[in-house]
Amino acid sequence: MSSSLSRREVLRLLSFLSAGAAGVGTIPLISELFASKATAQTSSVYVRENIATFMQSPTKIAALRRGIQVMQSRSDTNPTSWIYQANMHGIPSSESRRLTAWRTCNHGSFFFFPWHRMYLYYFERILRQASGDPTLALPYWNYSDFPDQRTLPEPFRNPLLSDGSTNSLYVEQRAPGINQGTTALASAEVSYEGAFQRTNFFHTSSGQQSFGGRRVTSGTHRGSGGGLLEGRPHNQVHVVVGGNSGWMRQVEMAARDPIFWLHHANIDRLWERWLLLGNGRVNPTNDSDWMSDRFTFFDENARQVTLRGRDIINIVQQLNYRYDDAPLGNQILMRGMSNAERSSQATTMTPQLLATTPTNNQQMLIELREAPVTLNLRFPQSQGVRPFSSSRTITAGSVTLNVEKVEYNPRNSIPYEVYVNLPQGVPPDRNSPYYVGRLALFAHPQKATFSLDITETVRELQRLNLITGDSISVTFVPPGGEMHIMQRTDRAREAPDVVRFERVTITTTN
Repeated sequence: MSSSLSRREVLRLLSFLSAGAAGVGTIPLISELFASKATAQTSSVYVRENIATFMQSPTKIAALRRGIQVMQSRSDTNPTSWIYQANMHGIPSSESRRLTAWRTCNHGSFFFFPWHRMYLYYFERILRQASGDPTLALPYWNYSDFPDQRTLPEPFRNPLLSDGSTNSLYVEQRAPGINQGTTALASAEVSYEGAFQRTNFFHTSSGQQSFGGRRVTSGTHRGSGGGLLEGRPHNQVHVVVGGNSGWMRQVEMAARDPIFWLHHANIDRLWERWLLLGNGRVNPTNDSDWMSDRFTFFDENARQVTLRGRDIINIVQQLNYRYDDAPLGNQILMRGMSNAERSSQATTMTPQLLATTPTNNQQMLIELREAPVTLNLRFPQSQGVRPFSSSRTITAGSVTLNVEKVEYNPRNSIPYEVYVNLPQGVPPDRNSPYYVGRLALFAHPQKATFSLDITETVRELQRLNLITGDSISVTFVPPGGEMHIMQRTDRAREAPDVVRFERVTITTTN
């Protein structure tokens, strides 16, 4: 199959790019346009394929399984082993050793994207060599663009293969419905629309938002300044797949689950898609910390190496890979910021308070346990006009739900479902218009504010006349299936540790 693009296809791409933010909802167009032109492997550039395409080849799936199995067979002191690589992301509390590069992942800042790109890059090289297949490239899980791909890919679900051998893509430590293929990711958990609407890569102050996260001067293992794409779909997918106690929901264990790598390949792909929208969407190439800070990894020969942000900007020219839905050139990614764009990177509007839970004099904390909790939020009297009345339809800006000063046990907390204005007596449903996502505390620091963009939900509720200016409520619901399993298992007969927080607010930048 030829990998060249016709004049008509180039014109279609340029037309899409010129649409800017207006084209955010049409991202699958890029996938459809270029997937037909992608080649499985060229002599110089590896192609990361959608797992839906990748798994149609028994040879590719076998190579993926073989590579993981070989890595898992190696000593955990070998930098090319499965456990060593996983421990670079995080280490369990029972691990007393501190080997080179362990527990160095970055979350909650604008280093999230470059660090994980570097991590995947060297992991893929190690996996390729371990598999014995010199053409192997890491696939990605495209749960965002295609609703029919939101269940766990079939090759990851069964502990045994047809010949009775162990399936190295399977781990028991996932939410039961995920492994059974009965739980699908919900639209509110995988949407990237809010993130793609942002044109600034980073922000500088608490309460502000950006695509890529808060600007910091050094790496952060856990941080509260994550960008919108890190919040959703990244954190949301982690906690839904991991459930109440699975590996994916814990920073310390997540990379032990093979689906972790496909999930992060998709996040890396979405970073590329955001850049292609243009209109000020660029990497922070004028920021010396982002460009020059070094991070340590190991290559396929177990040699210690370092990379900087400036080394991973162009995935084709610098890292020799691309995605199967991307143009071959990616030249747009090398352009630096203009002065105006650089200024806009650090300038975002200050959030304004729309609604809040009542403040009590005793400063008592709100607790979430094994039963649903509904909180009624009040509007500040100074507003005069109700913020969600029909005369104030949200057409621009953003609306954010904030859970302030959250305390939780990172090894034993429930990924609560969150609903806005769920009517009394209406059963919670993750596919209903009231659902906004999970209380995804993945990599969340203690006593920090958890924020979730709820703009899409508020607009839809207003369109359906399901939200008015008189009141607004927020309901936290423990996932029924997860609580059922937890109460029945011997190792988890006790109720999970509670989640506590001071208050819930809704803010806007409109």
